[in-house]
Amino acid sequence: MQNDRGPSALGPEVVLGDRGRYPGVDRRERLSLDEFKHEYLHRNRPVVITDAIESWSARRTWTMDFFRSRYGHLTPRVYHYDPKDQFTPGDVTEIRLDEYIDNATTRDWQDYPYYLRDDWKILLDHSELRNDYAKLPYFFDWFELLPRFMRMPYPRLFIGPKGATTPVHIDVWRTHAWLSQLVGRKRWVFFPPDQEALLYDCKVRVDRPDLAKHPKYREARPVEATIGPGDTIFAPSGWAHWVVSLDATLSLTGNYMGPGCFGTCIPSIFRTFIVDRVRSRLGLGAAQNA
Repeated sequence: MQNDRGPSALGPEVVLGDRGRYPGVDRRERLSLDEFKHEYLHRNRPVVITDAIESWSARRTWTMDFFRSRYGHLTPRVYHYDPKDQFTPGDVTEIRLDEYIDNATTRDWQDYPYYLRDDWKILLDHSELRNDYAKLPYFFDWFELLPRFMRMPYPRLFIGPKGATTPVHIDVWRTHAWLSQLVGRKRWVFFPPDQEALLYDCKVRVDRPDLAKHPKYREARPVEATIGPGDTIFAPSGWAHWVVSLDATLSLTGNYMGPGCFGTCIPSIFRTFIVDRVRSRLGLGAAQNA
């Protein structure tokens, strides 16, 4: 079923309790590949696909208890967030996975602002987990045609407590992205590419905007989606998004290159994996503005 509500004005604050305030992203079941390409990929529109992962064994087996009992001895990197200043790159720690999950499922973001995010190493080191999910036909990744050294590792795991928040951002290299929800619910607030200037280089606090500092944000017209277990969301190239966990959550996600983002991905790949590699071998250091 599609949701065609008209635009609504952006209010001064986004909090957990105001879901449904903005126009909703389409929710589709039995979405064919042709429909996805025509209605969403080529039009660069987000969509929630409600039944894309029903064949995955992860859909039934990947629970917090599953990871706690089988992989609790692992010590992944988790990121610390300051609820006021949000994410500080490099503020990471290692913790046993069973201890982390115990905290993430019994405490909230204010009490436990730690996020296990973008973790690809667990999936890489434990190949049996890769049998629990499969590539989704909607998201063909042209990165797979490149040499392995030119690819970033995907998919990745996210596990976090209720309230865990990813600040507003545009994905690396303006790739497309997908995220499949396995445990708990997440709320997404999307801003289309033509509203990027209203976000002040993604420095706006979507949950608590400072309209005196960022007055143009009043003109923003976001759309939103709340996803739960079994849902897969498509985040198109160039769409800024802010994401908050409404419960303790577990998600699997990937970024990919496809129609609509070749123009941003190809130069970035060349700069990151070719130019910097050559400069490194020549002892010149990484190129500026990479």
